[in-house]
Amino acid sequence: MVYFKYGKAFHDLRIQHGFSLSAFEELGIAKSTLSNFENGKSMLSFDRLDFALQKMNVSPLDYSLMINNGEQDNYISIFDEIEHAYYQRNIKQLQYIYEINKEGSNEQKLIAFSARGLYRRLTIEELNEIEFYLKGVQFWGFFELSILANIGDKLDNSIINNIIEDLRYDKAYYENNLYYRVLIYRFFYKIIFKFIDSEKKEKAQ
Repeated sequence: MVYFKYGKAFHDLRIQHGFSLSAFEELGIAKSTLSNFENGKSMLSFDRLDFALQKMNVSPLDYSLMINNGEQDNYISIFDEIEHAYYQRNIKQLQYIYEINKEGSNEQKLIAFSARGLYRRLTIEELNEIEFYLKGVQFWGFFELSILANIGDKLDNSIINNIIEDLRYDKAYYENNLYYRVLIYRFFYKIIFKFIDSEKKEKAQ
């Protein structure tokens, strides 16, 4: 279930910081709502999640780290390799990153697709996997934004529009994080060029 990792990471942080389920009721988050979130049955709205993290003095970056099972540094390293290979036009390195990740975990497959999409067209099945994952995202962390920065322009236009609205809605939050801001800019630049190429100049502007 897409929501599960978000809820489990929050649950672990809540227990670690000694907060009960009822401690968040003053933020308008009922115990049942929080319990459903922690058990992967539903997702908290972004603003409520942000307030709950603030109450525990947990930064969004720390939460993102928990979501990715402590593998944030590894993801940063891999996406840095992808970015470097792309700007160096090192197709062999991108192919290598694709090959060693394509049969791994769900996250590794998405990394593989992020590399492959930079040197050849993704298959319909690969795009469907990416879009299915991104449709369930409500907390845009480093991992998800890195996918957008690399191959966000390959997505269906309706999904792109929804993502843009999500990012615009939480604009102030993302602007305060340099990592996130740079990745979002890269995504927007690619989208602008996509719209220009498809003669949607007003949308691009």
